[in-house]
Amino acid sequence: MSRNNIVRIALLALAASIAAGIAIFWSAKPDAGAAPERRSLRPRPKAAQRDSGAAVRGAIAGRRTIRSRKSKKPDFGDFLDDLSAGDRKLAVAVQDALDAADFAAVSEAARSALKSKSPAVREAAVEALGWFGAEALPELTPLMADPDEEVAEAAMAQWELALGEIDDSGTRAAIAEAVMQTLSNKDALQYIVSEIVNQEDDFQILKSLAAIIEGGNPAGADVAREEYENLTGEEWTGIEAANKWLEENYDEPEKDDADSGKNNGHGENGVADLTSME
Repeated sequence: MSRNNIVRIALLALAASIAAGIAIFWSAKPDAGAAPERRSLRPRPKAAQRDSGAAVRGAIAGRRTIRSRKSKKPDFGDFLDDLSAGDRKLAVAVQDALDAADFAAVSEAARSALKSKSPAVREAAVEALGWFGAEALPELTPLMADPDEEVAEAAMAQWELALGEIDDSGTRAAIAEAVMQTLSNKDALQYIVSEIVNQEDDFQILKSLAAIIEGGNPAGADVAREEYENLTGEEWTGIEAANKWLEENYDEPEKDDADSGKNNGHGENGVADLTSME
């Protein structure tokens, strides 16, 4: 092979190599005209206008996701001797009803015990109610606003355990939403809002927060508004602005076949719409 042919072949190979490199470079470079990827909310949880117990009963009604509690029953015998005669009688009534595992009787005895001036007696009533788990959520809810800090903390702890006995996250969020539209205790509200922002569907999170903001309970609205603005990076100015934000930023999750025929809070054309949920 002549020297000229060798040089020609080498040049052609070099040119092919350069062309391949350019092709790889341009294929890896982002398309300047492509639409930017939509953002998707990633919840960051933080740690009475109406009857809060009735609101929780409404949220639970018709939902068959409650398990029974099988933990050891509380025993209040250790502190009975330190109580006045009247408070001792109240605590014994709670204990007797609890030993009989009679929720109606415990609820009635607890209502009387919760009128006591003794924090120990009121805490005993909270613990007795808490043993019944999710069944006692309506009774435990208003106790999270008890003026005594220890009683309120005990109620919050029992409320969390009771709520944890409900399997369905949507039911838990519905209960949290109902409670946030009734309570005025900000510590309790900050505690409860995490059940809402821990849902998997970003639209459902915003729908719940919007309902609370517009629900007429100023304390709950303040906490929900703060969470909404933390999640979206936008100031809350109303439902219309929230829907505009959803239209621009919301990525609808893939639906299971069982959910394909459901509206799930979206408009007629499948567009997320906060006003379309009852």
